[in-house]
Amino acid sequence: MDSLQVLAPVTALVAGFAHALEPDHMAAVTTFVSRRPRPLQALGFGVRWGAGHSAAILVVGCILVALNVQLPDLLARGLEFGVGAMLLGLGLWLLWNVLHERAHGLAGESVDAHGHHHHHGRGSLWVGLAHGLSGTAPLVAALSATAAGSAWQAAGYLALFGVGTTVAMALYAVAAGALFTRAANRGPALAGTLRAVTALGSAAIGVLWMVNAALPA
Repeated sequence: MDSLQVLAPVTALVAGFAHALEPDHMAAVTTFVSRRPRPLQALGFGVRWGAGHSAAILVVGCILVALNVQLPDLLARGLEFGVGAMLLGLGLWLLWNVLHERAHGLAGESVDAHGHHHHHGRGSLWVGLAHGLSGTAPLVAALSATAAGSAWQAAGYLALFGVGTTVAMALYAVAAGALFTRAANRGPALAGTLRAVTALGSAAIGVLWMVNAALPA
């Protein structure tokens, strides 16, 4: 086994790990984790996001490589715009939850924070899928330098890229969950403020993504 055969899998894992920690990815997963910060719940969000992202990258990427085509620029920009809109929606959803909980708290009412758990879990999977679709085109365009040998090598690279992405996001989700849990232990006001900041951050990143996708190249 030559050095290139060893380097390609390592490159795929490291590239996937780094890719997971891009601002739009972290913002999306953080919105989910902020509502369910316990370690296993946070881990589940990270893994499901990674699974959705990896599945999209692997399936669409393999098709593009096998057919030796690239996504049209207009479609790629449309997918990026969609991701921005999704982040804006997630941010507004979380902000509404924060304000809703605060209103109930001021009224002396309790809010059930444990409903819709499965709905939230599926949400992180679909968000990961959307992120994967929008990120497939640039990743496949960069494959030629690392996995130029065959479609099978490209598929292996994409699969390992997905493993790195999933591991990184799982670790990040658990770390983010620990931060939200610590904030909650210090008081509901701090926890609510942290969630509000997360919501506004997700919304802001979403708007930036939409503007960037809409601007001419």
